[in-house]
Amino acid sequence: MHGQQELLRAWRERGYFVIPGWLARAERLGLAGACDHALERARAESKVSGHLTTHLPNVLVPDYFRERPAALATLIEFVRSPAVLGLVQDLGPPLEGELELRSVQYFHEPSTRDYDGAWHRDGDEATPIAPASTQRPTLVRFRIALAPDDHLEYVPGSHTRPDSEAELRVRRGAVRNGPLPSEVERIALEAGDLCVFDTWGIHRGRYRHSRVRRTLDLLFGYGPRTFNYAFWKTLRSLRP
Repeated sequence: MHGQQELLRAWRERGYFVIPGWLARAERLGLAGACDHALERARAESKVSGHLTTHLPNVLVPDYFRERPAALATLIEFVRSPAVLGLVQDLGPPLEGELELRSVQYFHEPSTRDYDGAWHRDGDEATPIAPASTQRPTLVRFRIALAPDDHLEYVPGSHTRPDSEAELRVRRGAVRNGPLPSEVERIALEAGDLCVFDTWGIHRGRYRHSRVRRTLDLLFGYGPRTFNYAFWKTLRSLRP
């Protein structure tokens, strides 16, 4: 059993925590059915052969669920459930404002090729790499594995510090997905496991087309934001 203090300590020190078996099997299967329905629709409507991306950037698009409105309701109820919000609402600094949902994505295997993503910090701009502070918003990824997923790699503790010179050479170099001269942890999740991580920490995704990946990803933020009109429009359309 993971206590709240233990989770908060891991969050502060490492930048992420994992709760094994967080989601019960019945709820996991319901979420997987809803997300897979959206993925099937997206793949069927793709103008290229198959579906070449690694994720649906907005799994709540109402058009995906015209024939299955109950599946969309299942996703919405999960996203706004006390079980979800209760885990992330206290992770941002107290002066950064109210918790906001920024996106709901569904990660899946690519259709055609294997590759390692670029090392990055979400929200990083083209110039200064500053340490964690009130000058940057806290962005929290809430990832629930609906199938086994070991594709996330993370540099523990990097959310509290700037890049080293060696890390910066990789992150801003010609080959941004090369080996990092840092401790890197691959976060392996079984179906039903939960991972919550600070996106300012250095991380990347690994993509393998021959291995099924089914991971629901919620992005929450506190403080300053870049307005996402497309996502706002979707959420507005879901209001009763």
